[in-house]
Amino acid sequence: MELLHWIRQGQSALAALSTEEPGDGPGRKSLDQFLASLPQLWRLGEARPTQRKAAPKARSWRTRADPFKEVWPDILLWLQVEPDSIAKVLLQKLNEKYPGRFAGKLLRTLQRRIGEWRRTMARRLVLGGVEEWADVQPIPAPVPSAGQGRVGMTGYTVTPL
Repeated sequence: MELLHWIRQGQSALAALSTEEPGDGPGRKSLDQFLASLPQLWRLGEARPTQRKAAPKARSWRTRADPFKEVWPDILLWLQVEPDSIAKVLLQKLNEKYPGRFAGKLLRTLQRRIGEWRRTMARRLVLGGVEEWADVQPIPAPVPSAGQGRVGMTGYTVTPL
């Protein structure tokens, strides 16, 4: 209510200034004072709890049963033979092997599952079987001495211009 009162006072003050009529009352401010107070009034705006969205909470459970649980070994075999296969082709293979069981709406789910598998395989390839990135200690970068330039990401020295 107080904000609405302030807005109405500001509107009447602006109207009075635009028509060059002197406003009356002890609460009359100059245009500069009013404009200086606008950022604070903006921040005080609507602060009702119903206008703020609650932060979503992360959940640790599945919302539905995994549709690929029983056929995941088949998918893994196909991915081991052709690791660059896309989910659309694998879903077609599943529909050929198990007709009518997998709808096209499961494509995005299969894409996510294949993405998780590829990330896991990349970690194993890069880290030599280490599953958690937290276990890996970063290798300190060499610090160049003055006048030698700086060392780039690939180990090449970049000379300053």
